[in-house]
Amino acid sequence: MTDNCHKNRSEFFGTPRTFNSFYEMADENGFSRIPLGVHWRMDSEEGVKFGKKIGNKVNNLPWKK
Repeated sequence: MTDNCHKNRSEFFGTPRTFNSFYEMADENGFSRIPLGVHWRMDSEEGVKFGKKIGNKVNNLPWKK
């Protein structure tokens, strides 16, 4: 899948990002906060872990087609 949300942004070099899965996207997104100083590594790891658990619960709900 390709994330185009930063395409053509002028305040930074915003190129589309391609990922093989939502998990890969989540891992990169969580890690990106660490070098910026927004979160500690443990915050990133726990956030990704909880996000995966929540996503799995949502995907296992009895959705109607």
